[in-house]
Amino acid sequence: MLIDSGVNLRIVQTNHIFFFFFFFFFFCGQNSKIVLFFFFVDQDELLWAAAWLHRATDDKSYLDYLGQAGNTGGARTEFSWDDKFVGAQVLVAKAEQFICSCIQKGNSNVKKTPGGLLWFLPFNNLQYTTTATLIATVYSEYLSPKRASIQCSGGIVQSSALLDLARSQVDYILGSNPNGMSYMVGFGSKYPTQVHHRGASIVSIKKDPSPVACQAGFDAWFNMNAPNPNVLDGAIVGGPNDSDGYTDSRSNFQMAEAATVNTAPLVGVLAKLA
Repeated sequence: MLIDSGVNLRIVQTNHIFFFFFFFFFFCGQNSKIVLFFFFVDQDELLWAAAWLHRATDDKSYLDYLGQAGNTGGARTEFSWDDKFVGAQVLVAKAEQFICSCIQKGNSNVKKTPGGLLWFLPFNNLQYTTTATLIATVYSEYLSPKRASIQCSGGIVQSSALLDLARSQVDYILGSNPNGMSYMVGFGSKYPTQVHHRGASIVSIKKDPSPVACQAGFDAWFNMNAPNPNVLDGAIVGGPNDSDGYTDSRSNFQMAEAATVNTAPLVGVLAKLA
């Protein structure tokens, strides 16, 4: 494998790294802007990188780095694009506290809606639900062949219970919920029709080739109280509030915005459950 462990370890051992990412040209009318993007790599990403590099190379130096890290995240309340500690913890089998809180057997449990959905935050909650579901699925796979279990403060958790949790969340997302609505666009007979997504909410150029200016997109399409002209098949929206309520309106971006971070974790879960 073409991986230089010496170089990679020096990168991982750097506490904070700034990456210049790219120039992005955005044109709107006669004005153009150059936007500089920087990625700030913090401790969670360094630990996650070390965990993956150890798995890829079996180089003990990466494992040593993980063992010597002063901050391994502790008990986390979410796993997301902005907080990857749980991802690193899962790779080294130390994510029990997060899992216990998701399965309602921890000291500080994740909130659940009356309909049973894991509920973390008002803005795009399903991104956190799908990542938590992936963690439960992966940890179930880790425990099952060992016939092992997790000792939570609220009791023992078997691998089968983690898989049951994953199934319950997938079932909810796909329509087994108080609204009878699938939050995966295009799946089932009832799903969000006003997804907060520019490409889905503006008519195809094949049907209307006339140009759409920046502001015209808002005036003619964003504010139109009608289903999107294009169905964004497979996209998962932000989802309902903590009372299972959902407003199907593209202006309600907290609930209606679709994102790859919502859908991607569910791919792994469905691969297991299919």
